[in-house]
Amino acid sequence: MARNRTVNYAVVDIKLLREGTTVETYVELFEELRKNPRPIPMERNNYLKFRFIKPLNEENLLNGFSGEVFKSNGLTSDWYDEEKNERNRHKNVEENYIPSNLKANPRFFKFIFFPLHQKLVCEVKDPENEIQIGLLEKFLKKLIITDKLQDKFGRIIVSTVPEVISVEKIINSKTLKRIQICLEKPEIGEQFDSSHKVISYMADTNTESYIQTYIAGKNDFLNLSDELKELIKFAAEHGIIEYKIENQEGLIEDKSTAESNPLIIRVQYDPDETDQHYLIQAKALEIVSNIN
Repeated sequence: MARNRTVNYAVVDIKLLREGTTVETYVELFEELRKNPRPIPMERNNYLKFRFIKPLNEENLLNGFSGEVFKSNGLTSDWYDEEKNERNRHKNVEENYIPSNLKANPRFFKFIFFPLHQKLVCEVKDPENEIQIGLLEKFLKKLIITDKLQDKFGRIIVSTVPEVISVEKIINSKTLKRIQICLEKPEIGEQFDSSHKVISYMADTNTESYIQTYIAGKNDFLNLSDELKELIKFAAEHGIIEYKIENQEGLIEDKSTAESNPLIIRVQYDPDETDQHYLIQAKALEIVSNIN
């Protein structure tokens, strides 16, 4: 029996700002991209391209498009042959002659674009492939925000969907490893609940900055009391909360209400029961539907 695998997805917003834009306009945009899957050179000898784009439903293009982002870079013994559509991990190629159909160090990331939601859901990490979300965003900007496409479709905005950190998400987390609450002394005239215990304490003690830190034991997670939950709610509105959380992969993530981080959706699946190719088709619409 195979162990469960994890796939990480990011979401990219693609907005056409010309007046009169409809869902059909987004279909036209991806039909244009489908006709011209040009490679985009990036920093550090990377290049990316849409390897293919195809409709989810040939009879109704409004349903959206599926495809694959292809990333390649550097000299290596891991090659992808674009003509034969095959991969060879141990092919030796002379450095002074590299056939144009051979692409080094290939990585593949499936995506789905929904015209109705104007959002693209893309794999960014699995056990064999990984791409920086920032690099994915830069690639899409260079590919889509061109003079030619903006002449046809008007101003285009491409941006990664950020994670929204709600106070409910923090206090309901079962895997908190550390939390730090930071409050600054209110400015004169600033609207604060002066009756709140922390604000009263800061006023009585002439405290400029109030920092409270809670750290779980080595193999434990924090169990928040009702009093601490109330303090977190207050700090979420009037201060900064920094915390560490263990994710589904058992890795520790640093979070802060003061920073904006890309939204990452982690999905676990059993490879004996589900093919990764179909996983994104099963999950992508659910992902975009849950984004406000």
